[in-house]
Amino acid sequence: MTQKTTEAAKTTTAIPEPILEVFNGPIASAVSKNSEALATGMQVVPAKFGEFVANRIKANVQLYNECSECTDWSDLRNAQQKWLKDTNDAYADQANTIISMTQSLFGQIEVPKNTVENKASEKPNK
Repeated sequence: MTQKTTEAAKTTTAIPEPILEVFNGPIASAVSKNSEALATGMQVVPAKFGEFVANRIKANVQLYNECSECTDWSDLRNAQQKWLKDTNDAYADQANTIISMTQSLFGQIEVPKNTVENKASEKPNK
């Protein structure tokens, strides 16, 4: 290949400058830092989820035991209503836990500034 052909091949296959800015700029740094925060946060999730499931199973077994000891419909209804209230409270607590974990995780994530997208949006419309 001649030098002119090699230069033409490089020009047609060269990565455009704005794309290179994305891979070498603040987004690349943010992705690197944020992936570490995400990985750290995700290590907690299985333990919290496992604990929640185990507690729900124990509560279901306890309901079964209480129902087997009921002597009339009123006792049965009371046991089920107590279980329903406890279950509702447990799911509300779990939802709050997930929200807290998500908020703390996003608190660790850095949002890149001066990205290519931001620069493009700053240009005046013609």
